[in-house]
Amino acid sequence: MSLLLFVFVPLTKAFDGIDGENVTIEASEVVEDDLYVGANKFVLNGTIKGDLIVASAETVINGTVEGDLLAVGQLIVINGTITDDARVGAMAIELGEGAVIGDDLIAAGYSLHGKSGSLVSQDLVFAGFQALLAGDVNEDVWVGVNSLQVNGRIGGNITAEVGEEESAPPVNPYQFMPDAPAMPVVPSGLTVDDAAEIGGDFNYRSHKSFSIPASAVEGDVDFSQETVSVDNVSEPSTGQAVWRHVRRFITLALIGALLVWQAPNFVTRLSEQLSEKPVPSLGWGALVYFAVPVLIIVLIVAAILLALFFGMLQFGNLSSAVIFVSLAVGFAFMVVFVLVLLYLTKIIVGYFVGHQILQRVSPTLANTPYWSLLLGLLLVVTVIAIPYLGGLVNWIIAIVGVGALWLLWRSNKVTAEKIA
Repeated sequence: MSLLLFVFVPLTKAFDGIDGENVTIEASEVVEDDLYVGANKFVLNGTIKGDLIVASAETVINGTVEGDLLAVGQLIVINGTITDDARVGAMAIELGEGAVIGDDLIAAGYSLHGKSGSLVSQDLVFAGFQALLAGDVNEDVWVGVNSLQVNGRIGGNITAEVGEEESAPPVNPYQFMPDAPAMPVVPSGLTVDDAAEIGGDFNYRSHKSFSIPASAVEGDVDFSQETVSVDNVSEPSTGQAVWRHVRRFITLALIGALLVWQAPNFVTRLSEQLSEKPVPSLGWGALVYFAVPVLIIVLIVAAILLALFFGMLQFGNLSSAVIFVSLAVGFAFMVVFVLVLLYLTKIIVGYFVGHQILQRVSPTLANTPYWSLLLGLLLVVTVIAIPYLGGLVNWIIAIVGVGALWLLWRSNKVTAEKIA
């Protein structure tokens, strides 16, 4: 590993990048330039004089980054000091009790936890599922989450869009994933502690208003209710509702039959993944389900930064080409992901359910994959059509189906590596 070149060197003049399974910059080490890291786990105990760009499943910053931090992964923990901006995306993001962000914090992920004693010196921007702000933010806060809790001190304004209990999943989907990072439990909607200090205005948008202690906000509290316009919209008749679900079944059956015809082994292997690894499929599916939007955002941000870099080098139209290609790739990836959620996941789970039933009722029919597919899709579409319950089942099917795809891809990758 290239890190071994620097283990015994207290002062490192410069190096552009390191990688490895577990990478640690010791407390005695000083990196005089920007640092690029790719690892399974990265720990910074020393000092980086420039920027830190890291992609790692787990990133822990105990030391000092005197430039910007750009990090993506599963867990990002900041206990030390980031002198400039921090731009991070992860399942769980944590600011420890001694964390200091010298400029702005821009983050996206499932959970953001700013502990008491942490400090964001300027603005905080977060998009995700939940945020617990128990530390200090010197200036403004912008958040878009389902669950927001404010316990600490906010020097400026808070602008928030929050959800409610009905829009939250019944359980934390990540609890089913092995080695999932610990995350706080934040109540759905908006919670403001009596000890919170908000120096500016509190503007929030939600389906309903929440109780905010008057002593916690020095400025004004402005609530905007989310409404759905029903002008010129009529409720569908029973026949129209039934026909809508029949069309869904026909569409899924045609796509599924084509898939079984052209790639029968693909469908059966996905069914086997669900049969052998139901809980890992749910856990990994939840990770991919929430991580893909974050990765798309990271791709767009990286494309913009790269284009600006090429622009500074005066590479002509290269910067525009980079942005165009990156946005096109991101858009195509997003479209494919949506199609997978809408169709392929239902086909996967439908085939699995139908095959499990026919194996017990009629093993002869189970040997014909089309019967398993049709029976399973009929059951899936019927359950999805049930009010309230159908939405939850549809969400679980999407996550489990994505998880099965992920596990199959990993299995094929490991097999290919062994053959190579």
